[in-house]
Amino acid sequence: MTDRTGPDHSAQGRSALERSALDTVQAQLDAFNAHDLDAFVATYAEDAVITGVAPEPIVGAAAIRAFYEPRLQNRELSCVIEATVLFGTRWVVAQEQVVNAGVATETIATFDVVDGRISRASMLKA
Repeated sequence: MTDRTGPDHSAQGRSALERSALDTVQAQLDAFNAHDLDAFVATYAEDAVITGVAPEPIVGAAAIRAFYEPRLQNRELSCVIEATVLFGTRWVVAQEQVVNAGVATETIATFDVVDGRISRASMLKA
């Protein structure tokens, strides 16, 4: 298990293909917390699928953008990754605290990262 207080997994200055799975997930988290929609969507593959955040899967970059645009306008929304586990070179499992208006929700997130972009993400909220 990798603790977020451990090594810096910053993806600054690296192209998507040069990023590791942990770097990509960190870039996604950084963009989420910065409320940077363009940078957030850029961490996902064009045909990415996200499950567990809406009643139906969110499929494709355009749908991801549409879903997250109003959410990332909420400055009271943030996320902290408490711990991660890397399986092989492409799967990241993260224990997260998603905070909205001061209320934290524990979430387990899985990310399948291919060629430096998230191809599948699934969230399970406590």
